[in-house]
Amino acid sequence: MSTTVAMPDPQPIPPPAEIGAVGRITGMISAPKKTFADIARRPTWAAPFLLICALSLIVGVLIGQKTDWRSFFERQMNSNSRLDNTPQEQKDRIMDAQMKWAPKTAFVFALVGAAVSILLIALIYWGAFNLFKGAGLKFSTGLGITSHAFVPSSIGAVLAIVILLLKPRGEVDPEHFLASNVAAFLPDSAPHWLTVLGMSLDIFWIWTLLLIAIGFAAANTKKIKSGSAYSIVFGLWLLWVFCRVAWAAI
Repeated sequence: MSTTVAMPDPQPIPPPAEIGAVGRITGMISAPKKTFADIARRPTWAAPFLLICALSLIVGVLIGQKTDWRSFFERQMNSNSRLDNTPQEQKDRIMDAQMKWAPKTAFVFALVGAAVSILLIALIYWGAFNLFKGAGLKFSTGLGITSHAFVPSSIGAVLAIVILLLKPRGEVDPEHFLASNVAAFLPDSAPHWLTVLGMSLDIFWIWTLLLIAIGFAAANTKKIKSGSAYSIVFGLWLLWVFCRVAWAAI
C-alpha cells in the first residue's frame, strides 16, 4: 500500500522592501535602475522636487547679491552689434532698467524656473513614451521619474553655492559661475550660436537625461527597452538643441 507525502505549500515571495525618500535620492547615484523600479511601483516626487527648488532658490539669491550687474550688462551691450548705433542716453536708460530688475529676476527665475522645468520635462517625456511606445504610464509616474532624475542638478547647485559663497562680490558671472558646460570655456568673442550650443552640452544635464532614460525603461520593461528609451530621450533633446542653435544663428 503506497502512501503519499503531503508537500508543504510554497511560501509566497515577499515583495521587495520599499526605498525611502532619502534612499531614492541617493539611489540616483548608487543604484538608479533599482531605485527607478521602486519609484515605478510607488511613485513619489515631492522630496527631490522640493530639494531642487530650495537649492535653486539659494543659488538665485546668491547670484543676485554677488553679481556686479553694471559690468555684466555693459559687457552684454558691447557684444551686441544691434546696439552699436543706439544713442548713449538710450543705452543708459536700458542699463538702469536692467540693473533695477536683474536681482529680482534672478530670485523669481530661481524660485519658478526649477519647478517649471521639472514639470515641463516630465510632461514632454511622459507624453512621448505613452505616444511612441504605448507605455500606459500615469503622469505621477512620469513626474516621479523626472523629479528624481534631476538629482544631479542638486549636486551642481551645491557646488554652485560653495563657489558663490567663496567669491567676492563683482567676480561672479551669472551665466558661467559653474564651469559645468562647454560654453564656460569659450572666449567672449565666440559667436552666439556656438555659446548656445556650448551651454547645452552640460555635464549635469546630460547626466539627468541618462537618468530619465533609465527611469522610463524601468517603469515598463515590456514596452520600453533601454535602446528605445535612450533614443527618445536624447532624440527629443537634440531636436531642442538644434532649434535653439538655429534660432541663435538667425
